[in-house]
Amino acid sequence: MSAQKAVKALARPERYPLYLYKRILRLHYGLPPPARLMGDSYVKDEFRRHKDASPEHTAVFINEWTNYCVTLSKQLSSSGIVKGFIGKDLEPEKLDSFAEEQLRQLLDLKIESERMKKGEVPTESAEPADSSNSKETSSNQP
Repeated sequence: MSAQKAVKALARPERYPLYLYKRILRLHYGLPPPARLMGDSYVKDEFRRHKDASPEHTAVFINEWTNYCVTLSKQLSSSGIVKGFIGKDLEPEKLDSFAEEQLRQLLDLKIESERMKKGEVPTESAEPADSSNSKETSSNQP
């Protein structure tokens, strides 16, 4: 992120979600094509579903996606690519706090990623359960 863009984003905090959304989609260019396809559709769906979320849910949502953006940025940097690993395991305490629909969504992501590992073409993901108050949904990104 250039210094000028950072200053502009901070000067207009209402535009930060849009900036974050675009930044994540740009980072996805560094992913393998099947992962990019799955990640892009997941990000678009999540941001669309949280567009009108309450302020307390929006704060958690933005925080989790910012963490994802930072983590992916580090993993796609030249030093991260050398390690050859993209992703991060979920902590058990986070899994324990998931709602049923979030666990279902996580299972769908797992199934889709396993298909990608086998070389299958990703399917059009089924509509995940609507959970506009989803605190941890954003930590389940690809």
